[in-house]
Amino acid sequence: MRRRIVVLSVLAAVLATSLFGVPLAVGVARYYLDDERTELERMADTAAIGVAAELGSGRAAPAVLAPGDDIDIALYGVDGRRLTGDGPAAADAPVSRAAHGGTASQDLAGQLVVAVPVTDGDRISAVVRAASDYSAVSRRIAWSWAAMLGLGAVAVGATYLVARQQARRLARPLEALSLTAQRLGGGDFTVRTERSGIEEIDSAGASLDTTAARLGALVDRERAFSAGASHQLRTPLTGLRLGLETALEAPGADLRAAAAAAITAADRLEQTIDDLLSLAREPERQGEPMDLGALAREVEQTWRPVLGAEARALRVDVHPDAPATGASAAAVRQVLAVLLDNAVRHGSGSVTLTVRDADGALALEVADDGPGTDSLEPLPGSSPGPSRHGFGLPLARRLVEAEGGRLLLSSPAPPVFTVLLPLWSAGTSATTAARSG
Repeated sequence: MRRRIVVLSVLAAVLATSLFGVPLAVGVARYYLDDERTELERMADTAAIGVAAELGSGRAAPAVLAPGDDIDIALYGVDGRRLTGDGPAAADAPVSRAAHGGTASQDLAGQLVVAVPVTDGDRISAVVRAASDYSAVSRRIAWSWAAMLGLGAVAVGATYLVARQQARRLARPLEALSLTAQRLGGGDFTVRTERSGIEEIDSAGASLDTTAARLGALVDRERAFSAGASHQLRTPLTGLRLGLETALEAPGADLRAAAAAAITAADRLEQTIDDLLSLAREPERQGEPMDLGALAREVEQTWRPVLGAEARALRVDVHPDAPATGASAAAVRQVLAVLLDNAVRHGSGSVTLTVRDADGALALEVADDGPGTDSLEPLPGSSPGPSRHGFGLPLARRLVEAEGGRLLLSSPAPPVFTVLLPLWSAGTSATTAARSG
């Protein structure tokens, strides 16, 4: 890349110099030629004025003197004969034209020739011819062209040096950006780009930093979600296995009842799998409010037998003024499954699910009579105990936050967990969800 920038910059400089220098060189050459012609014409006019009076008085042709070694001046009669001075013996084309009136100039045999008529009133009495070699003009042109070529070389050289510096300045951050992109592609989501002071490159770097941060957060979220999901799947699977093993090992066990319980547990497991897959794929929301009545009935049908087996009661209270929410039913179902499972495993007494209005949000509260807890996070490496509330709470909190809500520990003892969900709205007004009777 650096070489390409340098080459393109030098080529651009050479092209610009050529486009400007070639016409300028042609103009300089024409200027020197025109200047030489003007100088020869001035000398010829001066000589013509000097000999006009003597020729008019009938005297012999006076001598004409050249002002320098590089200029020849001669005097010709109207018949074409050379009368005096340095020049060809017979009149050439410029002299012949000037003898008929007017100044004439022409390039002849390596000379620049200017002929001026000598007049006596209205009569042309002679012609003055002034000539100079092209060598003098050529030397002036050559020196000028050499100077222009030198300046052009200096300009191209300066362009080369500046291009190298700019190429280094531009290539270094781009190379660093490419290296950062390679590390990001290799799975290092902690990489960040350095600012170079070049707005466009810094903007691309900032976009890459944002992408790295989002990918890192997404991967962390997926890892945490997978860990929590595995816990959610292992819990009913372990219960199903233990129930079947107990029925097989216990003498005189009711295998039909055990099979029915296993089918119920398998249904719960299948529902959990469907919910987790649905949440992992993050389907587009349909914009419909969640059916609170159906949710309450599902909770009662699923968890009342579980609590009843331990001689514990389940109360579901859906307030009549509970507003609708557009949160995902799968997410809410899994959050309630985590909270109710914790209440079953680590709580005591009756369990209450309350659905109510919370001033701009829908609140779902799960409470029991257990000893409580002071944190939503399990201790690393610890096992759930009577005073703790399991490892599914981090997953539940992430699911709630993904729906735009919050999971709170409203009361540590007895424990009350509150799920706050955003209200549903579509068009002009929200339609309230169905409620249990």
